[in-house]
Amino acid sequence: MKKFVSILLTAILVIGAFTGCGAKSGDELLTKTPFPEFSEQDMSGNTITSDIFSEYDATIVNFWNNGCGTCIAEMPELEELYQDFQEQNINLIGVGTDSGEGEEQHQLAASILKEKGVTYQNISPSPENEFYQEFVSQISSYPTTYIVDSEGNIIGAPIVGNVKKQLDTIQSRIENASK
Repeated sequence: MKKFVSILLTAILVIGAFTGCGAKSGDELLTKTPFPEFSEQDMSGNTITSDIFSEYDATIVNFWNNGCGTCIAEMPELEELYQDFQEQNINLIGVGTDSGEGEEQHQLAASILKEKGVTYQNISPSPENEFYQEFVSQISSYPTTYIVDSEGNIIGAPIVGNVKKQLDTIQSRIENASK
C-alpha cells in the first residue's frame, strides 16, 4: 500500500508539473519551433521557399506520400479546407514526401493530385536537399500535419492522422498562430 501511495503522489507531482498551476487551457503550453528553411520545387516546377509563410497568418503543411491511403483519401477534405481558409488568409501546402525520388514517383503523385482535384500547392522535395534529409526523412507516420505561423514557427506538436477528424486542434493552433 505504501508503494502504491508513493507512486500515486509521484504521478500527481509529474502531472502537476506539466499542467501548471492555474492554467486555463492547453493553449498556453503550445510550443513554437522554427520550421526548417527550404527552397523546393512544387509539382509544376515552380520554386517555393519558406518565405511563403510570411504571406499568410497561418499555413497548414500536410506531409503525405504516394502509398498512404489515408493521405490520399483526405485530399478532397483538405481541398475543401483550403478553399474555406483562403478568405481568412490561411494557406495550405502539401508535401509529397516521395514525389521527388524519381520521375515515376513524381508522375504518380501528379496523377493522384489531379484525380483528387487538389488545387493547393504541393512541394516535391528533393532527397538531395537538406530539408528532405534533416526534416522530411524524419517523419515516421502519414499523414502528418503542422501549423506554421507567419514568422515560420511550428505551433505545437505534429498532428498525425486525418486532419478533418482533428479540426478542433487545427482551429486552436491556427488561432494561436494568428496571435
